[in-house]
Amino acid sequence: MMTNLLRNSYATLVALFIAMFALPTTTQAQIEYSLAIGGKVVTSDNCKDLSEIDGVSGTVNYEPKTKTLTLQDAMIEGDIMYAISSDIYGLKIKVLGTNKITAQAYGIIFSRPTSIIGDGTLEIVGSDESGINTSGNTLTVESCTLNVKGGKFGIRGYDGNHGEDITVKNAKITAEGTSEGSIGNIASLAMEGCAIIEPTGAAFDESLHGVALNGVLVKEKVVIAPASAPVTEYELIIAGTKVNDKNCSNLSEIEGVKGTVKYDPETKTLTLEDATINIEKEDAIYSVIDGLTLKVVGNNTLKGTNTAIGFQKPMTITGGGTLNAESTKETAIYAVGTSLVIEDCTINAKGLACGISGNDGENGEQLTIKNAKVTAEGKEGGSVCDFVTLTMEGCVITEPVGAAFNESLHGVALNGALVKDKVVIGPAPTPITEYELVIAGTKVNEKNCGNLSEIEGVDGTVKYDDETKTLTLENATINVGEKNALFSVIDGLTIKVVGNNTLKGSDAAIVFSKPMAITGGGTLNVESTKQTAINAIGTALTIEDCTVNAKGLDCGISGNSGKDEEKLTVKKATVSAEGTNVGSICNLAMLTMEGCAITEPVGAEFDESLKGVALNGALVKGKVVITNGATAIGSLTTDKATAKQGIYTLSGVRLSVELNKLPKGVYIVNGKKVVKQ
Repeated sequence: MMTNLLRNSYATLVALFIAMFALPTTTQAQIEYSLAIGGKVVTSDNCKDLSEIDGVSGTVNYEPKTKTLTLQDAMIEGDIMYAISSDIYGLKIKVLGTNKITAQAYGIIFSRPTSIIGDGTLEIVGSDESGINTSGNTLTVESCTLNVKGGKFGIRGYDGNHGEDITVKNAKITAEGTSEGSIGNIASLAMEGCAIIEPTGAAFDESLHGVALNGVLVKEKVVIAPASAPVTEYELIIAGTKVNDKNCSNLSEIEGVKGTVKYDPETKTLTLEDATINIEKEDAIYSVIDGLTLKVVGNNTLKGTNTAIGFQKPMTITGGGTLNAESTKETAIYAVGTSLVIEDCTINAKGLACGISGNDGENGEQLTIKNAKVTAEGKEGGSVCDFVTLTMEGCVITEPVGAAFNESLHGVALNGALVKDKVVIGPAPTPITEYELVIAGTKVNEKNCGNLSEIEGVDGTVKYDDETKTLTLENATINVGEKNALFSVIDGLTIKVVGNNTLKGSDAAIVFSKPMAITGGGTLNVESTKQTAINAIGTALTIEDCTVNAKGLDCGISGNSGKDEEKLTVKKATVSAEGTNVGSICNLAMLTMEGCAITEPVGAEFDESLKGVALNGALVKGKVVITNGATAIGSLTTDKATAKQGIYTLSGVRLSVELNKLPKGVYIVNGKKVVKQ
């Protein structure tokens, strides 16, 4: 009975098409096409604007050359049997924008192969019968969206045995048939770039000639949609969510995640920039990626009850920023049988169990810290523990003092026990170049040499230039207690005095063991209340073009024991020296004066045997004054022998050799300076 009804229906459709389209094709020179819209035949006269037909609105036109019917934001409705009916072979219905067609029997019916294309949406309703009736022909739906609904079928063919082949290409179709089936009476259903996604498990059934589920045609909504591309998942979990190629570029969409969090699978880099991951009962970050780089930029915080960072493959944390990792119940950073490198960043790790931990310290857990600052605290298990090795490059353990990595305990320990309080690992102090010069008890170095007046007890301008080995005193005062005002082991040190300067202390004021010169045109007052003012230990001192006043309880200016190298040279300078207990200028092998002479006390001179300035066979302990330019050279010149007389060097040493046997030079003969040629 059903077969006869179908046959009768099919015959009726054929008769309909004959009646509609087998009429004379010309009436008053117009051409009629095998296409009707809203029950009206499309002709060469109306095809360019079919919206003039009753019940038609929006843009509806037909192009006969390309056999294209265009619907753009169009509506076809009214008391009509068919909204669109066609007997055109290869008709293309192009949908743009949002469109809707409604009819009593069929929204669209056609007896020749037809395509529905475009990028728009078309809603089709056939109230009593079907939204679309292929009527024994093929239908192709491509790159558009169709929502089809009918009283009996959503989309139907004749009986599925007359070539009703439907092809869906990268399109979305929603079909619903109330009484018979959503998609039925078709010979085949081919899908390219799309699939049946609703209901779950539904598929085309050849025997039932339609979309079926559990052996029955589906009468509820059937959805065919573009197939989702397979999702590539990575071995990385953020706040309980697996990272994949879809979400990796913006992981801040995950619940509990804020700021910038993203993963680049090509470089295996997880970037945190001013990010916060706050989660309960899940690890903030868990990785099984071999060679993951965690790049921290700005200030970042990971916090939760579980491990903040857990990983099973080697990982590096770097980036220049700060990462605060905290676990309120477990370990902050947990290396499960693998290695961790922390480089060029700041890490603060705090956990109830451990701060930074391996598994048990016997499975290759290696921790390397390079030029980074790390603080770790683990209340129960240890702050840094369960590692085979701890390697530090450019940094050291600074807190607690004395803590170190203990191989047997597999962690940072102090006094034979793992440290459970804060462990601080920071950059190793940059080596500071120190110079062999001490000012007021402070070693001069490359950092402080430019302004030594910051040293306690030092005022005025005091600075040292290591390139020229020059210590400059300009209107300076160095007043110390039981320290040397100045101590030098610099070979060739020059003390440049500018303005008026004073060095004072209870110990020797100036002490040096390598050759030194005092110059500069200014004045230097040196005093020791208990020892020697200026003490040359086994070396030479030159005073030139300046004024030096040296006063000490023991000595004014002194060598150590008068060794050969302990020499004092005064060039065009004024020097006063006073040493109450031992001697004013003493313990020297030689005193040489150029452009100056001893003027006080009268008759005082350097005595080689006493190794100092003496008068009447005893070292002078009162003030000795050497005055710049005090004595001019006499005019006597001789080259022949004379009788024995008093001959002295410029330094005051009496000579027993006759003048004619002495080498060329300047001597004092009978109180006058004489040039020996």
